[in-house]
Amino acid sequence: MNTRTATTIGFTAALVAAAILVAPNDAHGATGPVTSGNGWKLQTNITHTDGQPLTIAFHDTTSRTKLTPYVKNVAAELTSYGIPVTLTTRIVPTTVGTCPPAHTISYRWISKPNPDRPNQSFTGTCALKAATYSAYVYINSDYWDPGRRFHEWQRMNVIWHESGHAVGLAHPTSCPRNSAGLQPLMCGDPYKDLRTRRYSSFDGTGLRRLVLNRAYYPLP
Repeated sequence: MNTRTATTIGFTAALVAAAILVAPNDAHGATGPVTSGNGWKLQTNITHTDGQPLTIAFHDTTSRTKLTPYVKNVAAELTSYGIPVTLTTRIVPTTVGTCPPAHTISYRWISKPNPDRPNQSFTGTCALKAATYSAYVYINSDYWDPGRRFHEWQRMNVIWHESGHAVGLAHPTSCPRNSAGLQPLMCGDPYKDLRTRRYSSFDGTGLRRLVLNRAYYPLP
């Protein structure tokens, strides 16, 4: 029986489960799914997307109002990399450690979602048969507090970073710079020091690999 379990890890949460299947004949010059490279890395126990569209929902109406302008653009960018993501107005309440429904990413806008780290936002990603299953994303509403003096690029970076985790990306082992001098958005603390405001070429390689790795798994 396939299961889905939750584990919180540092800056993000990773909810991963189920055995990795044996890959069929190599279609990309490797012996199996490729899970890391220069400036990108996939989460533990996630190797691919299953090809089913992902749906963005919200924990409550406040989260929907505050975050829709951002995640609309996130959905479009992820879709451009071959991971179809559709924005909806659905309300899907979230609980840390519990997987949302299949193929749903539910966003919550809340002050200090991790009281132990008051500046933190985090994501929980669920996997089934080594594929991205669903996720919840907790965005710290304090970033919008005028007294905190966060910049719009910092808010955007955090939302894009956490959305990368939601579809299966991890923090890379290496953090090189591209021709524009930008590090991968999945590196570091994006609310502090990264100004990409969208996925870099390194992050894009990881996103494309989530799609390409489907070749190593049987169709549902």
